[in-house]
Amino acid sequence: MPETAAIADIESRALFERPTAAFRPSAYWFWHSIPDEATCRTQLADFQARGIGTILIQARLALPREQYLSPHYLSAYRLAADIAAQLGLKLGIYDDYNWISGHAGGRTVEGRDELRERHLFWSSSADTRGTISRIHPAFTLKMGADIIAWQYEGGRIEWCEWTVEAAVLHPSGPIEAYDQTVDVTSQVSITGSDGASCGYSYDGAVAFGWTLTVFVSARSATSRIINYLLPEAAQRFIDVGLEPIVTALGKRVPDPVGSVFYDQPAPGFYRWDQMAGNLGNSLLFAPALKDCVLSKTGVPFAVALLAVVRNVGPETLRLRALFHAAYSTLMNEAFFGTLRGWAEGKGIVLTGHEILAHVSSWAPNGGFTSIDPRVAPAVDFFGIDAIRHETAVDANNLTPQLAPKMGDSVARSNGRSRCVVETYFSAERTEVRAAGQWEVTLEASRAQAIRLACLGTRQFLWHGVYQTDGLDNDPTPFTNPRFDFAPGINFEPWWPYHDLFAEEIARVSAFIEPARPQAPVAILYPLYTAFAEGPRHGHATHIGAWCEQLLVQGCDFMFVSEADIANAAIEDRRLLASGLAFDAVVLPSVTVLETAVTIQKLDAFMKAGGRIWSSGETVSTVRTGEGTSGSVGVTSHTTAMPDAETVSALLSTLTLDGPQISGQRPWQWIGHDVDGWWRMVVFNDGAEDISFDILLGDGFDYAIWNAEYGSVEAFAAVHKLTVELEPHEVRCIRLRQNRQAAVAIGHLSSRRALDRNRLIALADGWTFAPGQDQAFAPISVDSGWEEQGFPAFSGTGIYRLSFTTGTETDWMLELPTVHTAVTAYIDGTEVGRRGWRPYRLGLGRLAAGTHELELHVANTAANRYYDNTPYLGSGPDKSGLTATPMLIPLQNRPE
Repeated sequence: MPETAAIADIESRALFERPTAAFRPSAYWFWHSIPDEATCRTQLADFQARGIGTILIQARLALPREQYLSPHYLSAYRLAADIAAQLGLKLGIYDDYNWISGHAGGRTVEGRDELRERHLFWSSSADTRGTISRIHPAFTLKMGADIIAWQYEGGRIEWCEWTVEAAVLHPSGPIEAYDQTVDVTSQVSITGSDGASCGYSYDGAVAFGWTLTVFVSARSATSRIINYLLPEAAQRFIDVGLEPIVTALGKRVPDPVGSVFYDQPAPGFYRWDQMAGNLGNSLLFAPALKDCVLSKTGVPFAVALLAVVRNVGPETLRLRALFHAAYSTLMNEAFFGTLRGWAEGKGIVLTGHEILAHVSSWAPNGGFTSIDPRVAPAVDFFGIDAIRHETAVDANNLTPQLAPKMGDSVARSNGRSRCVVETYFSAERTEVRAAGQWEVTLEASRAQAIRLACLGTRQFLWHGVYQTDGLDNDPTPFTNPRFDFAPGINFEPWWPYHDLFAEEIARVSAFIEPARPQAPVAILYPLYTAFAEGPRHGHATHIGAWCEQLLVQGCDFMFVSEADIANAAIEDRRLLASGLAFDAVVLPSVTVLETAVTIQKLDAFMKAGGRIWSSGETVSTVRTGEGTSGSVGVTSHTTAMPDAETVSALLSTLTLDGPQISGQRPWQWIGHDVDGWWRMVVFNDGAEDISFDILLGDGFDYAIWNAEYGSVEAFAAVHKLTVELEPHEVRCIRLRQNRQAAVAIGHLSSRRALDRNRLIALADGWTFAPGQDQAFAPISVDSGWEEQGFPAFSGTGIYRLSFTTGTETDWMLELPTVHTAVTAYIDGTEVGRRGWRPYRLGLGRLAAGTHELELHVANTAANRYYDNTPYLGSGPDKSGLTATPMLIPLQNRPE
């Protein structure tokens, strides 16, 4: 092995054994009040003991807004940083109050009304007079009065400074070309207004068959959200929101406080009675937008605006795409660019995430379906990522989804890799999303974290750890911390087991780190199609279908931008982009491209033997110096949504190198390591055992990197490796082709040799106490404690049993079902703990005679916190043991 490869191998082994904070779970630390020193010391020590590596302090709605950034708040913040440093924890600056970066708890716009969000609204009619009325933030209103009161002063949504920005006369029917329109902006004026509406009037005549469309801007008089098109708003946010924190921290920046994290900067998603057309919400407006749009489109502002909301002829899609590109660029540079400059000046990393309309979905725009992401920093993911230093994304609940894959893709496009994934939990047992999921188990969270790691996550970010578990008898969302997107994982009964999860997921992530993913398929992220067509267009659903079908069939992929394709090299029938080599490029219902260079490169790739697969609609518009032209040649096209049969047939045409899996398919990740080695993560996230073979050429050496213990064990060369995975079992495997391999077949299974002919079913004689110092009473282990008199008990229940063995031998305790984590004690000595399946615990060698078994079982907090609330759902959740434990002797005792 070359010297550099040997050094890399040693370093990756050390990182795997002792992962740094970058790989360990991180968490928002919700401050519901300003903590005293004792609280800081107790909670931070607890977080550190449970394996958390990084903490971001986040002031939540329960903290009175006037206390945010107060001297008392900043003093506590500084103290927390000192304690964190003593404990070896890292801190990141969460940059705002509650969420929506930029408002600084309302301080940014205090005394600076011109920085409040200003929006464009429009109305069309065949009359000379019209109105803009009933403007409302539909998306925000669904979250309730407390959120409205946080975002709007006095809970009032009011508007002022109504201004006509553009007015256009145009045919009421189809417009053959945009030069049929007439700009009459100078002839339209505001005739009256109040806090909710305005009227306007045109001093000319609207002929029969013609329509007047008027665009009016108004500034919010009460919103605490800033105008993201104004760099001075971002600078003011820095001055009043970030500088006070950094000043208070002093020399603690940049260590242990090394980053600033922005969260979901976005204007209000407003609707109004007269809204119509392609765009689903109002647009932010600033005077600079006019020049940006003119420079980008080459047409007057009024014409470009009309193209945004309705068809203006053959140039519509091109003009619409260019308008949104100009708008997005202005917003990105004004807000994110200003923040980056400040962060670099402080020597800290800028990270965080924008609005992700695909949260909890594989389809872009499949999550927040009620918003149009084009009005926010929520479409140009590659462009935003080029501005921040480290990538972060947002994920919702416990299903595989687009966010980590998109995060890894944009990071690689910008010369980095992988990302932080913030995971929050919205309620599924009630329509009140903020009630969260106190029913979340450590097993389910671990499974999600492993899936996310395979999809591109470096660090799992919890939302979050709580300062308090809130108030009894108060179901109010948000202001009662208990229902502020629960769970606060440190108030879950299974929290004492979190360190098991933290160590393992950190090692899985560290194992993946040195390798490049084997991703033979690139999916073009159709930015200009998204700009031109909008979120309800087929590109979104087609992307989702491609993602799901590829993963089901074990084929990894990455998203690439048009710039990635334009700058790619073509070598050996592969497209070399973002540091990866692609055998095929997917065009998911792409109708608009930014440049003809993309077509030229794809054409060259196809001529060199590469594959181009497309679905849905095809390219109709390309922006070139000469206007619109061009089409993309493909090797395979289907107008239908890609299904399993179609994708399987396409993948069969590829010749892939590296390890191959035959048999039942696990959740997997495969990557190229140094010096010819490969790395694999295989995970069974199902409920039944699975078995499969791993093949690599004529034979291969392999090593098992045990993520639970941090150990590495090498094995002799084999022809193939048969792997058996129990439910929720994960394996990290490193392998390299060895042509001198023996014909032997390797076998990998965690099942011990158990003598099931002599197993003892521990069905009867159990007693139970709902916590320490509580009385014990008989209980059945075939149903949960919630069915046996303890429906609202959340905590650690204690099961006890005396049993007798006839001979001295080594015993294994097998628990078929546990809800949800367990620690076992035999004769008063702890012998093991488990937070997920398989619940199998070695009891050691037991002498013949009577022994005392005690099981401490932790459930979730759901039964307590949802009891007597509207959020309980169908009834209490299963808790404790629900199947008979088995005592099984080992056949052979290890020497």
